[in-house]
Amino acid sequence: MTLTWSKSDQPKHPQARDIKRNCGQLLGRLDELLPCLYIAQYGASAHDLRERETQTTQGLFAVGARTGGDRPGVAPRVGLLLPLSLCRDEKARASLLEIPALIENHQSSMSDRRRAVQAKLDEAFGGDLRIEDKEGLDGFFALQPGPGLFRRLHESFDYVTEVLDNPAGLVRITGSSRFDWRSYGELMEWYHGLRGSDRFGTWSALTPFFVCGNTGALHSYSTERWARSGLGRPAEEPARWFVLRPGLADAQLGIRLEMGEYGWAKLHLTLDDATATIHLSEVFDPFLELLAWGREIDEGDLPVEMEIDEEGQEAVLTVLRTDDPQRVLLRVTRKYESTILLEGVVARATLAAALKAELIRFFTAAFDPQHWDLRGDPDDIEDDHLHIKDTVLNHPWLATADGANGPSSQVSEAP
Repeated sequence: MTLTWSKSDQPKHPQARDIKRNCGQLLGRLDELLPCLYIAQYGASAHDLRERETQTTQGLFAVGARTGGDRPGVAPRVGLLLPLSLCRDEKARASLLEIPALIENHQSSMSDRRRAVQAKLDEAFGGDLRIEDKEGLDGFFALQPGPGLFRRLHESFDYVTEVLDNPAGLVRITGSSRFDWRSYGELMEWYHGLRGSDRFGTWSALTPFFVCGNTGALHSYSTERWARSGLGRPAEEPARWFVLRPGLADAQLGIRLEMGEYGWAKLHLTLDDATATIHLSEVFDPFLELLAWGREIDEGDLPVEMEIDEEGQEAVLTVLRTDDPQRVLLRVTRKYESTILLEGVVARATLAAALKAELIRFFTAAFDPQHWDLRGDPDDIEDDHLHIKDTVLNHPWLATADGANGPSSQVSEAP
């Protein structure tokens, strides 16, 4: 798909902050990665653009090619980046590094430039990589692979697996790996084994691109439009049909927030000996919803649930009534999955007080804005996200007299 880009989509003052990522869209300048070969599919999903860290698809980065015409835009791709600087074949690297200057030589005709660029590709790959017939030479153009290309890439090239991405600065390579695939078929099996087929049951083709410029980013995919959906009211009401077993004790509850780096934190929820760890993303800041969720529990306005987007999967935190108005069923699940991460009966007041106390402790003593507020326009006073610490600590629910003590003082902390 092609997604529209315009100047108004860009942050006025993108923050000069490092964002660690091993996948997703690159927002900073690509100077350290260019020129490069880019083995990618045409188009990218919202998930491809907003993801930052993954354990399964490391190295699948989204980069957009700028398009012209009356409505300039960005056509995103997603795939593997092979910087020429990481090429171990000195002869091939030297030949390929001459291509950007040939493209910029506007004193010669387009046909002459195409012949000159093709000659350099032949020197590097022996005829196994050719310019697509209808491609222009604009700094981001498609190539046609021959049968020996992937063997040559396997022998001589590395691809990027991790970067520090600075939206107001440079993307810096912090990890790379050898190009593992000896054939197009091997690469396709790996790629679609991780990602699956499209809705028609087919595999998207992977195309080699030569990239030395003409790139663009879709910053709007890191904004609130993909973030939280607010609180929900689940239809489930177990108290209509069931009563708690006589003698059932409340589960021992633990709530712990942990500060991470590069826009990440963790929420650890423990019931007795079981702990669910939920990753909190700065891109999809959950703290305002977490406050609202806790307040609803405190006031007994149930049932209530909230979703936390972990950039790749979503956790659902649900609190349901039981036949005892002072006790609730707390459940943590994965959205779209039949997986229960945590479930147990706890005292409603204890749950609310523990969450309140932990939010106060975390934002008073542990929260690090240098590792959280990674995006946005500092001049935009309407963006609560940029002032999340003050917003949380000044929230009316936390400002109550018993905010830092009370029942929560007897609740165990999660590890």
